[in-house]
Amino acid sequence: MGLAIGQISLLMLTQRKSSCEYDITMASTRKMALAREMSQLSSEYYSKLQSKQISYYDNGKYNKVNYGYLMGYGSNYWPMLDGTKPLKDNNSMILTDYNGRVVLSNDYANAIISVLGNSAMNNDGRGGTFSMNEIPAILATLCPIGNGEERVTAEDFEAIINGNYLSSSYDVNNRNTLTGNNTGETGTNDNSHKYSEQILKVVDFYLPIFLAAASNGWTTEYNQQMATNDDYVSDAISSGTLQLTNVNDIGNYEEGSLNYFITAGFVEANTSSDLREEVTAWYNAEKELIN
Repeated sequence: MGLAIGQISLLMLTQRKSSCEYDITMASTRKMALAREMSQLSSEYYSKLQSKQISYYDNGKYNKVNYGYLMGYGSNYWPMLDGTKPLKDNNSMILTDYNGRVVLSNDYANAIISVLGNSAMNNDGRGGTFSMNEIPAILATLCPIGNGEERVTAEDFEAIINGNYLSSSYDVNNRNTLTGNNTGETGTNDNSHKYSEQILKVVDFYLPIFLAAASNGWTTEYNQQMATNDDYVSDAISSGTLQLTNVNDIGNYEEGSLNYFITAGFVEANTSSDLREEVTAWYNAEKELIN
């Protein structure tokens, strides 16, 4: 009887020993995995502290270079008129890919397709060259300036492009300056100069983009990345996937330049926004999870 009990005890101890050895092995494996995670976290942390990005300086701080700043805000042409959103200083500088295709937003691509037809863009989201004579119609489609019969037409855009002014006026009713009552007298205010100057600002911004697209082709294949990653344009310029190029008045490229921007340290250039503290807080939180 005692011998049987001893055998059972030995088997239980052996089983327990195997179980402990297995637990030790698993704990060791997990410890090694956590050590790798900690190493990767540390590498990512120091990479964030030391990485570079393309930035522009405005209103006392560094700002990310994004598509809107470089290429406008689609059919929203008001930033060209009232400065409500940041825009580049040099309209002839545009964003292209490494093959020289102009990087177009969906709004710009849709304006081209509306004028040229669906065959203007292939299944990869790329479009080929087209006649510059189509640009006024593309601009009229993209920028619905005015209403009804007063809306700016393709012919109006063509006139502005060719250096001509548009005729514009509106009727006014004279009022008594003391009472505010209508005096019954009417007049016409000629605002042709101001009207034409506003449209010219829109043309000056958009024209280089579509001149380059007409001469060199265009692409929308980066739009998804730009929509989901705020740093995509800056990173792509740094890596050479995208590039900044100067366009002349016939759509050809001159030597590209980054002189309009600075290559800023991710943290050093942004200390005013407490980015270092933000990165460090993220690191400490991730480290605590690992611990």
